Amino acid sequence: MKNPELFSENGSKEDLTILFLRYNCSVMEIQDVIEDSESGSELTAKLNKLKLFSRFTLDRETPEYVRLKTTDCFENTYYLKAYK
Repeated sequence: MKNPELFSENGSKEDLTILFLRYNCSVMEIQDVIEDSESGSELTAKLNKLKLFSRFTLDRETPEYVRLKTTDCFENTYYLKAYK
């Protein structure tokens, strides 16, 4: 998978750095996990092993992309979309 994009619930594009705010993780680690994953369930499991602000759930998987959903402690919902 490649080209990860993070969107807020209202559709505005967000920076990947908000996924690890206050934690010991980097954008490169997130991108490596995305590139090394071959399915949505594998991507979800690998991301949830990283120290991110919240856990991901598989929202949608198509032949073109995988979309994961997460909600932060302030009840803001984000979608991570990675293309296959």
